[in-house]
Formats: sequence, structure tokens, C-alpha cells
Amino acid sequence: MTVNTFIAGRGFLYLLDARSKLLLVLLLCVMVFLPISQWGLWLLCVFAFLTAWHAMGFTQALQPLRAILFVLVLMTLFIPLTYRDGESLLVIGRFTVATVESVQNYSFLVSRFLAITYLCTLYLWSTPMADINLALRWYGLPRNAALVLTLAFRFIPFIADSFKMIKDSHALRIGEQSSRRQRLSDAIPTITAALVYALKSIPHFAMSLEHRGLGRSGGRTEYRKLKAKGGLFTQMLVSVMIPTVFWLLFNTL
Repeated sequence: MTVNTFIAGRGFLYLLDARSKLLLVLLLCVMVFLPISQWGLWLLCVFAFLTAWHAMGFTQALQPLRAILFVLVLMTLFIPLTYRDGESLLVIGRFTVATVESVQNYSFLVSRFLAITYLCTLYLWSTPMADINLALRWYGLPRNAALVLTLAFRFIPFIADSFKMIKDSHALRIGEQSSRRQRLSDAIPTITAALVYALKSIPHFAMSLEHRGLGRSGGRTEYRKLKAKGGLFTQMLVSVMIPTVFWLLFNTL
């Protein structure tokens, strides 16, 4: 389980301590469900995207958007089915495609979804998994729970990379001249192979947990220590001030 979500980059994200950064992400994720104007939510999404662009590059910054693109398309298709009794915004013939209320609700849902996706992804990309483990334990999460959670973050990209390799290997055998129907039918053995590979990796996952001390009755020391640049109190204060100032500027109360 050596797969890591950390991506080397630049910017202020890499200067923040894992504990203060986790607090900042949690506060911002909670804030998107408070009474915030749409402009504020979309501004947060744009800021998160620009931060990812500056830190890791434009191509890498598009990865979270590509991952949730299918969900966004489904949300778009459901617009005609929501808030049918509102003021009509787009009408084709006698059929109301979208109302003002449905578009506003869609804007809120998409902006919140995008904001949470980018905020959590940026935290995983800019923080080594060992630091995330220590940050969770610093906040009081039990060692075994923090260990299982961080290893799950490793396991998900591990399975994703394995699925991609299996898909590429099947594509080499099929060739580029296959039809869409043939590709769809060939997806079944690819998924089956990925499932079998995931089941076979369970013993390796269990050994990884044992090697990291899961189930150990005695205590365990920590070799790695978290050190906040400029002081942990200062970083914590900044992590609280950023969501607070944003809330004061864009709240709708």
C-alpha cells in the first residue's frame, strides 16, 4: 500500500500545518451549507480551482472536475423535473424546460458539490498521508481509526490505478477497430478482473494494517512529529479567520 495521494507543488497550502489545514477545510465545508449567496459559493469554487491550478498545474486541477463530471451531467438532466410550479425561464413549445427556482437550486447544489470536492481534494493532494494520520490523532481520533482511514485513502487510488492498468491491457488485446457495442460488452470482463484483483489484495491490505500496529495491545511511539511554521496557534487563528471573513462578506442573513 505505497500509493500516496500527495502531489508535490507550490503555494501557501504547502506552508500550512496538517492540523490547521484540516480545520480550515472542515470549516469551509460546513460554511457552504450556511446561508451564503450564490456569488460567494461560486467565488469559493473559483478560488479553490485557481489554488489547485497554481499549486499543481492546469491539467491536474481539472482532475476533480473530470471525476464528478458524470454526476454533474445527471444533475443537469434532472433540472426539468424540479420546481415545476415556479416562474418559467426556458420554455420549448408548451413544455417548461427550466424554471427560475430550479436553476437557482441547481446552482446552489453544483457550487456546493464543487466546493467540497475541491477543498477535500486539495487537502489530500497537499498533505502527506503520514501527516494526515498525525493530524487526525491530534484531534482525538483513536490510533486504529486514524490508521484505517488513512490506509483507505491509499487503497482507493491503488484500486483506481489497478483498474486503469487492467483496462489498458484489455484495450491492447481488443484493438482500436472495435465498435462501441463491443467495447461495452468488453467492460464486463474488465470490471470482473478489477474486482478479483481487489479481493486478492485484501491479504496485502491486512498485512499493511498489521505492520502499522493495528491490533497491538501495547503502546506505540511516534517517530514523525508535526511542526507548524510560525507557530500552531497563529496558523489555527488564520484557519478560523478565513472562513469567518468569508461568511461575513457573503452571508445572506
